[in-house]
Amino acid sequence: MTSIAIHGGAGNLDKYIGTGRLEEAELFLNHTIQELHKQLESGASALDVVTNAVVLLEDIGYFHAGKGTCVTTNGRVEMDASIMEGAQANAGSVAVVSSVRNPIRLARLVMEQTPHVLLVGQPAEALAEMHGLEFVQPDYFVPCDVAAVGNAQTTSAWNNHGTVGAVARDKAGNVAAATSTGGTLHKAAGRVGDTPIIGAGTFARNNVGAVSCTGYGEYFIRTSAASAVVHRVELLGESIGAAAGAVLSEVSAIGGSGGMIAIGSRGEVAMPYSTPGMYRASIDAWGKKTVGIL
Repeated sequence: MTSIAIHGGAGNLDKYIGTGRLEEAELFLNHTIQELHKQLESGASALDVVTNAVVLLEDIGYFHAGKGTCVTTNGRVEMDASIMEGAQANAGSVAVVSSVRNPIRLARLVMEQTPHVLLVGQPAEALAEMHGLEFVQPDYFVPCDVAAVGNAQTTSAWNNHGTVGAVARDKAGNVAAATSTGGTLHKAAGRVGDTPIIGAGTFARNNVGAVSCTGYGEYFIRTSAASAVVHRVELLGESIGAAAGAVLSEVSAIGGSGGMIAIGSRGEVAMPYSTPGMYRASIDAWGKKTVGIL
């Protein structure tokens, strides 16, 4: 049985009430989750579907990833992404890339075309150029907050974090996870959070589960959040929902916040969050569709 879940980040989304952004995002999430589910039902692999999902989330500009990324303290965009498949534990990630349109495509290139897991900065972009990925100019990026609420938005970066991600289970029972981000809003130049760290922001293991995280990355790194969920299921026998909730509680206990999406071995879905809202949508193995924001 196939299942799919996507997220567009967790945070203080109530600031968008009255701007029309929440309604636009909900329509987008509803349409997108249905299209992705159709791909899985048509026989597409979990790895391809999570890639396709994150490309769509990067391109729409509603979220702080891809097109919606804002500049760092050095005035440049710095994006991170990662992807992992559950059959062989293959993974790839990139950090501090500035001109590749879809960092998730580059993360997959790292996984499939190099012996490495993580590439950073210019060497990562050289790989993208070598394989013909699309590059964009600085004016391509329209920070999601400016687009939604205007230039008057001055809320502290540490109250604004955005990441996009997807997890899926295909007809063959394979699972995969993918995550992409522009980081915390107006982050320090060179800062890297959990998104490109396999085991912190992204993790997948067949017959156990797949996880993509969003939130204050430093806390998700400190708790190895994504892999911790999978290990709790595998070693403690917890359900995917119980494991995700327990790990998110650990994140909160040390001062962090955020959310995650997770799929279990039977295609069950969990989407807990500890912030005022999280852009999220899923269709589980029994066909139940869930779309939510606040």
